[in-house]
Amino acid sequence: MNVIELLAGIQAQHDKTAARADELRDQIQHLTAALTETETRLANLVTTQKVIAELAPASGQPRTARDEHRLPGHREHLQPASRSRVPSP
Repeated sequence: MNVIELLAGIQAQHDKTAARADELRDQIQHLTAALTETETRLANLVTTQKVIAELAPASGQPRTARDEHRLPGHREHLQPASRSRVPSP
């Protein structure tokens, strides 16, 4: 084998390897975009889950009128203000 054939073989391997590197870069770019989109969707789902958990009763039962006086994130129920009666003269 002469030097010219050796150099031609090396150039062919270089070209093939460079093309493969370009393909891999394209795949990485596509996968990075898909990962970013998926992570954003995941974050949105976590936020939605937290909001629903705060608004919905933990027991899975429908909300009652008493629950309407409950502040989200608080365990204590608000009670309507008591009306004090003034004694009649």
